Amino acid sequence: MRTLRFYKASPGGNATILVLDPVPEGRRAEIAALLMDANHLQAEQVGFLDLAATPVRLDMMGGEFCGNACRVAAAVMAREGTGLDGSGAELCGELSVSGVRRPVRLRVLAEENECWVEMPLPETLGASGVSELAPGMGLVRLPGITHLCVDEKLHPFPQDFSGTAAALRARFGLDAEAVGCIWYGPGPAIKPVVWVRSTASTHYETGCGSGSLALALWLGRGQNLPMDLRVLQPSGSEIGVRVTPGGPAWIFGPVTLIARGEAFLQS
Repeated sequence: MRTLRFYKASPGGNATILVLDPVPEGRRAEIAALLMDANHLQAEQVGFLDLAATPVRLDMMGGEFCGNACRVAAAVMAREGTGLDGSGAELCGELSVSGVRRPVRLRVLAEENECWVEMPLPETLGASGVSELAPGMGLVRLPGITHLCVDEKLHPFPQDFSGTAAALRARFGLDAEAVGCIWYGPGPAIKPVVWVRSTASTHYETGCGSGSLALALWLGRGQNLPMDLRVLQPSGSEIGVRVTPGGPAWIFGPVTLIARGEAFLQS
């Protein structure tokens, strides 16, 4: 029996497991699927965090980028006392993460239990980064993940969200490491359905940081900046989005650490 050290956290929903022990790249998808199962630790996503790396390194289960997992990594780094500098109310640092070419910046506001991550943006936010594919459907290509923003007024959220999301991916030829179909309504509020290619997993996520950023960019058509938005998640929590002209972009909000311990694997 093998054991893996882990943290489980809720970054405004979107239950996330971060594994602290080394796992070969070829086994990450398999182990992530096991840990996410309802009969194991149960979560919506899994990442693999190397606290000894400089800067600290996060690899997601499918090699994708995930802003919420980065915020969880920031909370873990703060608790473990590694990879962040500062004292008192604010800690700052960097995180190397799958799906993007350069480290992203982190901020932890300890008193508010709030974690921020700088979000990578497309090199250009015009036609190549934000585009309309059909009435009420906007495509936002972010480094490491692609999102299709779907207006609920024109396209109501379906009962078979997994099948509908698969049909939309096929219709528009969307085959990135991870693809989200983000239904949105007044508030603004989102209902994110995220598919990860390597694990063949689809989740109706209770929170989605990159989906919140994608919605902000879509509503502003990548041009109406600066933008400061609070996006209501299915969990009932909000994720903040802040985008300035020419960058940077940030997502932020509370992160709750739920558990720390060892997970047992039978093989």
